[in-house]
Amino acid sequence: MTCQSIVRTAKPEDHHEVWRLFLQGHAENGMFPLAHEKVQWFMTRALAPYTIPPEDTGPRGVIGVIGPVGGTLEGVSFVLLSEFWYSNEKHIEELLVFVDHDCRRSDHAKALVNWMKQQSDYTGLKLITGVISNDRTEAKCRLYRRWVPKVGEFFMYVGTKGSGAQLATVASS
Repeated sequence: MTCQSIVRTAKPEDHHEVWRLFLQGHAENGMFPLAHEKVQWFMTRALAPYTIPPEDTGPRGVIGVIGPVGGTLEGVSFVLLSEFWYSNEKHIEELLVFVDHDCRRSDHAKALVNWMKQQSDYTGLKLITGVISNDRTEAKCRLYRRWVPKVGEFFMYVGTKGSGAQLATVASS
């Protein structure tokens, strides 16, 4: 049974459920191995921003969820204030949009994307969102195309040798 598709800001009491949905999302869409401590660091900053010292200029974000505080959550969206490497202009970067498998026949995905768009409207910052997945990718892209203008595509090549720890350099003559 799904609840209404109403997104609210996540509270510290939602940590366990946000983590559960994140793990489901990573299992379905993760392209790289999970770094638990890194995810926990980002989540704590978003769920309990009052714990960030004033001199800390690290990333800031917010998590939107569908479901009761401290109860079973049905959907999650995690956005971060960010900027591209070539610009000082801030934008909102989507890290995660995920709806629990048992709640996919709802309007939750649309509500979560609309919530992100509201964050953009509220702040005046551009929203960068998209689909990186190997599972039902085209269906997910069709959904996004209905709700947000398309500005590009992603591609991934998996190299055939090396550990990926060092980039090759070219000496100039």
